[in-house]
Amino acid sequence: MKKIGVNINNSKDSDRKIRNYIKEILTEQNSKVEVEFYDNLKNIKNYCNDVPDIFIVLGGDGTILSAARNLVALEVPIFGVNIGHLGFLTSVELARFETAVRKIYNGEYYIENRMMLKCSYIQNKIRKEFYALNEVVLSTGILSRILKYKIKVDGKYYMDFKSDGIIISTPTGSTAYNLSAGGPVVYPELDLISITPICPQLSNMKTIIVNGKSNINVYDINLNKSTFISMDGQKPMEIGDVNFVEINSLENQCKLIRLNDYDYFEVLRKKIILKTNECEGD
Repeated sequence: MKKIGVNINNSKDSDRKIRNYIKEILTEQNSKVEVEFYDNLKNIKNYCNDVPDIFIVLGGDGTILSAARNLVALEVPIFGVNIGHLGFLTSVELARFETAVRKIYNGEYYIENRMMLKCSYIQNKIRKEFYALNEVVLSTGILSRILKYKIKVDGKYYMDFKSDGIIISTPTGSTAYNLSAGGPVVYPELDLISITPICPQLSNMKTIIVNGKSNINVYDINLNKSTFISMDGQKPMEIGDVNFVEINSLENQCKLIRLNDYDYFEVLRKKIILKTNECEGD
């Protein structure tokens, strides 16, 4: 391993103690490795001539999601270290970083591929395209006003909906907003897409799961001028006068580094199921 890129959520490391610690551990165990810090991963493919072998990303789930969207074009594996609150997507806690680095240098890890979504639409004659690791959400920005839309899957009419919105989710995103809206937990390495209405007018409107290669079109959203779209919980963008939104899987996948002793079900129990039960008991 010749070069390691590091991205850290600076809001959680204002005094740079974590940054200095990370560099010390990486070079202490491999004096020949080049360590480069990237504070901003946006448009990284335009200025990163020598692509790192891996990217270590420190933060919470939001930091990992942002890194995934920005690094997917480079197809660089991401190793997430939790210095945030939940850290469901990360691989280890900061306290285990030194041990984790030793295992990575010894090759005691594997690459876990996670599908991502591509969302595109035409607005003012300009085609816009965005990526998401968790989900794409369409919703109304007006309280107590429902969104009316229809959905086609691979060109075939599925259903008309009236609801507060809709979540188009990957398996990775099944434990995020999709789960809160009543959708199922989906094993992260499966190749499928979940379509979940948010507070539908009819209570029998439930999640439908389709093939990961499906092309999903959401129509008639232009009837409501206060329709918003959001990727991975980012700031919603208003998309009035858009005839339809197209969502399908991205050709490239997010590559997450997992240590050989990583246990998804243990993480699911501790960080999702047990956390949820604690909240309900408060």
